[in-house]
Amino acid sequence: MFSASALLFHISVAALLVSAKAIDKRAEFSLSNGQAAQALNAKFATLAAGSPCDAGENACIDGQFSQCVNGVFVSTGCAGGLSCVALPLVNSAGTSITCDTIDDATTRIANTGATGGLTGSASKKRQATPTAPPACAAKTKRSFADLIFTKRIAQQDLPAVAQSWQTLCEASGGDIVTNTPCVTLAGVNGINALLANSDPCAQQDNADAMVTFAKSAGITNKDALIANAVAYRQHPRNALDIGGGLIPSTPFCQKAPQNAELNGLVNGQLDGVNPGIFGGPKFTPVAFGDPVSCPFGKTPDVSTCTCN
Repeated sequence: MFSASALLFHISVAALLVSAKAIDKRAEFSLSNGQAAQALNAKFATLAAGSPCDAGENACIDGQFSQCVNGVFVSTGCAGGLSCVALPLVNSAGTSITCDTIDDATTRIANTGATGGLTGSASKKRQATPTAPPACAAKTKRSFADLIFTKRIAQQDLPAVAQSWQTLCEASGGDIVTNTPCVTLAGVNGINALLANSDPCAQQDNADAMVTFAKSAGITNKDALIANAVAYRQHPRNALDIGGGLIPSTPFCQKAPQNAELNGLVNGQLDGVNPGIFGGPKFTPVAFGDPVSCPFGKTPDVSTCTCN
């Protein structure tokens, strides 16, 4: 017969085995949850208010909780001192989006075994930063100390930029059904082309499509549409910290536009970007002097950090 103490021992061992299995099961998804949260936070860093989205999609944009409304993200601020972040779930596989302090969110992700901080970028070996020409240093408009604490330079007017085209397009009298130019060229392709990770020529391509639509049959406000496309083509793109406090200038498109109205027009550069380094989340950084550091048809002069 088992004594009471022996019975308790066996019960304790069984309980420990069950507990160990639960811990092992949790460990199976804990790390993947942390890495999934990092991936979401990295993705959110490339978005802006007004970015296109799918119904039911949520995100964190500039520290604000953002929901998809009519195909674009609309943001709502968190309570004082908190930021919207993606966090790993603790008791099941998956992630959640909530308001938290950055320190607590970083700790929660680290507790899963995931390395690299909130977005995982801290653990990634960044490519060697090219050396900018000395002449470009004088053109920097913000101090290095400022840039260290800036993760991205985003613009709050992107929804208004998209809406201005959509309003003119809907009143144009043209064919606004085929290829849905009022929405596609505004809140979808239009905003996507202004994000930090967009192709260098995406903005020009979208502006070309705007001008082409303005010249199509039935249009009654051609001049206003073309003026809008011209302004859009010159709008700066968002800029993103690609590691180590480096926020490079956005590369210039290296092809001519299809419409003459856009000849010589290029995207502006935001205050705070490094004028001597060009690149982005999807582009290897290069020093001023590379062809992408000047608009199409221009030649970089490294002695003055200008394009001629």
